[in-house]
Amino acid sequence: MALRKALLVLLLGALLTPWSAAFANKYDVLELPATPSEKAIHSSMFFVGKFGNRYFAAGQMGHILYSDDNGTSWTQAQVPVRSTILDVYFVNDQLGWAVGHEGLILHSSDGGKSWVKQYDGLRYGQEGLAYYTALSEQNPDNELYPALVGEMEFAIDQGADKPLFKVYFHDENYGHAIGAYGMALVTRDGGTTWTPNLENYENDNFNHMFDFAPLPDQGRFFITGEAGLFLIGDINIKAAKRVHSVPWEGSFFASVAAGDGAIVLGGLRGRMFRTADEGQSWIVVEKPPTSALVASTRTKDGRLVFGGVAGEILVSTDEGFTFTLAAASPQPIFDMAEGDGNTLLIAGPKGILSVTLAPL
Repeated sequence: MALRKALLVLLLGALLTPWSAAFANKYDVLELPATPSEKAIHSSMFFVGKFGNRYFAAGQMGHILYSDDNGTSWTQAQVPVRSTILDVYFVNDQLGWAVGHEGLILHSSDGGKSWVKQYDGLRYGQEGLAYYTALSEQNPDNELYPALVGEMEFAIDQGADKPLFKVYFHDENYGHAIGAYGMALVTRDGGTTWTPNLENYENDNFNHMFDFAPLPDQGRFFITGEAGLFLIGDINIKAAKRVHSVPWEGSFFASVAAGDGAIVLGGLRGRMFRTADEGQSWIVVEKPPTSALVASTRTKDGRLVFGGVAGEILVSTDEGFTFTLAAASPQPIFDMAEGDGNTLLIAGPKGILSVTLAPL
């Protein structure tokens, strides 16, 4: 967005690899519906999460599935594309959005049973070019807009090659989608229209933005990404400012908010950091060595859980100051969510599998 190659190279390579020149202008995956299959839940899944009483899983070939029995059985949704889906978010029990490869944005108004396409990366460059050209003409002294005009011209040349990693809605109308190479979109009408809004993010190098989560104060949020990217945003001022005190220049793939309001970040080389003041100061989290940390969740009993791409499962019972190795996944971890009882649902190359955690 998450994010989520039993090795990190395979995972991120799969997310970021552009189409070959022979297929660059075809994008059949945006025109062909996902194929119904009883084996869909056993294919590569990059997302698993729960909204209300319903679990969702999403992954390759446009597969989106839902479960109303805590992941025991799954039903495949009707999806109009075959693009890989990377993230799903529901603002209530009916209205949801999903994002993925080819700059795709889908919408559901029936609780995830069926989906329609709202946006794709073929529109990103063309509409973005018109948008930033107009802003550049209206603000001739602003040097940012001509740079964004150039970015949109580059996007047109590249085609729909950029994945969106994360989607989040503050209410039924106001939502954001973020992704690779600084790709950023906003809607204020429930996705009827999506507008590029790169100018509102302090991300001058167009770094990938992987994760997005709300902060306790109304309308405030944080974003994590590559090269130590950590942004604090506020919808009231329509801006997300970079925190320059981050003590590391590696990528952050996963993040979670502790019960005391602190933020714990995990990423490349298994590195973890904790901040209790929105990035003004940091501590290095104590933990055993692991592979890259690509998934995280907070359980109902307050435990913080992180997953390594090689299958390590780390748990903290002290609000993220320390983590211990608590279990191992039977497959590489791309995403995770709390399941029924003391279980985790793990998304990975074999679909959705369950792992039992020891109770507190």
